[in-house]
Amino acid sequence: MAMRLGKIWSGLLAVLIVLLLFAWYDGGREQQRLIEQPVELPGNTR
Repeated sequence: MAMRLGKIWSGLLAVLIVLLLFAWYDGGREQQRLIEQPVELPGNTR
């Protein structure tokens, strides 16, 4: 039972590492840009 549980945790850890590596790689492919939009403010506020 302990061996089986250890394999399950190892598998989950491996999947998590693969997902994190993919997110890191995929997130770095596009250049970041600022989000600029005009916003209406109430009253005489500038």
